[in-house]
Amino acid sequence: MLCITIGINLDSVTLPGGRNVLKLITLYVPETYLKALDKLVVERFYPNRAEAIRVAIRDLIVEEVWRKENVG
Repeated sequence: MLCITIGINLDSVTLPGGRNVLKLITLYVPETYLKALDKLVVERFYPNRAEAIRVAIRDLIVEEVWRKENVG
């Protein structure tokens, strides 16, 4: 496993200019995940690893939390 440290938007606090506060977290991920993330960045799907992970977390939250709250 490899360790990566990224800024993740975990708060709903909005700063002037519409920017959200970012919190720093550390993740341990299998090397295969890291290589796949790098491929997405190289192929310009995302500007960097952190943005790809933020999008993945946002999509997971939308799917698993917010949608279920609105259904139930």
